[in-house]
Amino acid sequence: MMARKQVQAQRKMQILRALDSCLQEKSFQQTSIKDIARVAGVNHGVLHYYFASKDDILLNYIDYVIEDYRAQVKEWIGDKDITKLDKREFIEEIFAFINNKITLNRSLSHIFIEIWEIGIYNEAVRERLRHMYFAWIQELTSYISRFVSDEKFAKNISVSMVAFWEGMALFSVIIDPDGLDIAEVLGRFQERIIEIL
Repeated sequence: MMARKQVQAQRKMQILRALDSCLQEKSFQQTSIKDIARVAGVNHGVLHYYFASKDDILLNYIDYVIEDYRAQVKEWIGDKDITKLDKREFIEEIFAFINNKITLNRSLSHIFIEIWEIGIYNEAVRERLRHMYFAWIQELTSYISRFVSDEKFAKNISVSMVAFWEGMALFSVIIDPDGLDIAEVLGRFQERIIEIL
């Protein structure tokens, strides 16, 4: 029984990774169930065994990305004792992690720009994104609260940071790299956050 569940979990992961590959090549709207099945190396009927629809695959894909990055954060925290970092060290570490893993990850940004667009009209996608951002803000607020006593202020700073990182992720895909030095902008924002805290 356990082996069967593992196979099912692996198969679902295979399908979600296939969607990721497909979204690197074309939009979600242009991607068919058959495309996802082909990249996953399975019959498209198998997809329907695991997922009710293409939209269901997308919702599970969003959850997959969220869990993947949560695991990366957990690993990052496990590698460092962030409770011993001073304010500057903490901000430098968190910016380095977020910038390198998320904000400047053009592949991830490319996909999420489309997911944001889908979320405008699709309540289920919008709800997944809302959940993701609230969780991210809450986690960041808990870290920043170590340096400021005002919980509301810590939350507002966290919201600003998440919004800034996501905006820069959008810019990294949309704006010509010669038109904007994103690394410099990220660095200046980082210094300003250190000053504010």
